[in-house]
Amino acid sequence: MTAGHPAACDVAVIGAGMAGLCAADVLRDAGLSVVVVDKARGVGGRMATRRLGAAVIDHGAQFFTVRGEPFGAVVTAAREHGAVIPWCTGFARAAAVDQPAAPADDGHLRHRGATGMTDLPKWLAERLGRAQAVIRTNARVTAIAATAEGVRLPLDGGDEIVARGCVVTPPVPQTLDLFAAGGLMGPASGRIDGDAHRLLASVAYDPCFALMLVLDQPSRVPAPGGVQCAAGPIAWLADNQQKGISPVPALTVHASGEFSRARFDDPPDDVMQALRTAAAPWIGAATVVEQSLQRWKFALPITVLEVPFVAATTSPPIVCCGDAFAGPKVEGAASSGMAAGRWIAGALGGA
Repeated sequence: MTAGHPAACDVAVIGAGMAGLCAADVLRDAGLSVVVVDKARGVGGRMATRRLGAAVIDHGAQFFTVRGEPFGAVVTAAREHGAVIPWCTGFARAAAVDQPAAPADDGHLRHRGATGMTDLPKWLAERLGRAQAVIRTNARVTAIAATAEGVRLPLDGGDEIVARGCVVTPPVPQTLDLFAAGGLMGPASGRIDGDAHRLLASVAYDPCFALMLVLDQPSRVPAPGGVQCAAGPIAWLADNQQKGISPVPALTVHASGEFSRARFDDPPDDVMQALRTAAAPWIGAATVVEQSLQRWKFALPITVLEVPFVAATTSPPIVCCGDAFAGPKVEGAASSGMAAGRWIAGALGGA
């Protein structure tokens, strides 16, 4: 697309994480033209995998479960195409990071991406591409505005997208900022519904530090490669080699919400040192040969709305969805996106 020339489509989807991709999937099935736009270089959002030296590390979402039929159908199709495989039926649990871990097996299957957690969103994006949906990455939406033409989304660099409707999936505080920038929360015609605003404004999140460590020998994390901690500075440790995605030993260390809130603005080196010290019992005799720190500002919704989506406006239709709606985590985000897609397809007269 050329800067300054608006792109017209039926629905613009902001965010190429699980909610956005699943919403777009429903919309394409309804026969609507879709443009998905994301500020990141790739798709997936917090379904994130990266390389660090020789290691492959999942540093956002670590696994996903299936409890409902709609998301189950997506996972079944992804498994048939080799994008998703089973991991385990439970993880070790510890009262705190410095306490012994007891095996845990609840019999409920956890899945992972075949080569990393980005595999599922990448597979969804490829399926959307085959259905003629447009996915634009490295494109940051700066505002959401309602006009006589529909929804207008200006982008960094001077380009814009114009659509008949919009699905909005970023974390809710970022969504409200986009509404404010586009005049939807002021006195102008088309401002968001008051009840919708009150619901959205009630949502809060915990941040999370994700420390990635490449080791020179195996860690002490027990099979199947994950430890959940009930208290202390660390909430989760995963061994990506045991998990089956890294050719060399590599740990993912997720800090607790309390630790992440308290130290979110601290120097990264100080945070890494504190988390390495806390994780020492699980690093064992191994030496850390490489490390990196990711800050997830809106990692876990601590206020989850009971509804699967919130319709911010009906003319033009703008709907908010994601992991803060009717159930967090991967399946919650996917199910919310599907529900939002069905609503906006109905609003626009899709099949």
